[in-house]
Amino acid sequence: MTDWINSPHACLVLVICALWPLWLAPALAAPPKTEPCSLLTAAEVEQVVGKLKGSPKADQEGDAKWCNYEFANGKDAMEVWVFPADAIERGRKVSKKPVAVKGFGDDAFMDRGMHGLNYVNLFVKKGTVTVKFSLQETVGDEDKLKALAQKALGRF
Repeated sequence: MTDWINSPHACLVLVICALWPLWLAPALAAPPKTEPCSLLTAAEVEQVVGKLKGSPKADQEGDAKWCNYEFANGKDAMEVWVFPADAIERGRKVSKKPVAVKGFGDDAFMDRGMHGLNYVNLFVKKGTVTVKFSLQETVGDEDKLKALAQKALGRF
C-alpha cells in the first residue's frame, strides 16, 4: 500500500483532486446577470430597424435570457439573447456557415438560417457573456445587426 502512495499515480490522483474544482468552475458558473432588454433602447432599435409595436418582452429559460422585439410593420422581428460565455462555441457548432466578423472580438461570427429559420444571427462574446443578436432576414440585415451590437456592447 505504501508503494502506491509513493507512486507517480498517487501524485496524479492528488493533483486531479486538487484541480477538479477549478475545472468545474466554468460549468458551475452562475448565469449572466446582464438583462437583454437593457442592452438597447427602444429609440435605438427603431432608428436602425423600424417602429416597434409595443415594448420589448423579456423571458428566460435556464441560463438563457432573451428580449423579443415586435415591429409595427408586422414583417420585421428581432431578438437579443444572453448566455454564459461558452455558448459562443455551441453556437458555432450548430451554425451552418459561420462567418468571422471583425470589430467585435476574436470570437464574433455571423450565421444565416440557423435551426432552419430565416434569421441572421450575430454572436459576440464579451467577458463572461455571449450575446446573440438575431434579426429576421431583410435588406441590410447584417449592417443593422452590427450597428445594434456596437451600441449594446458598451452597456456591459
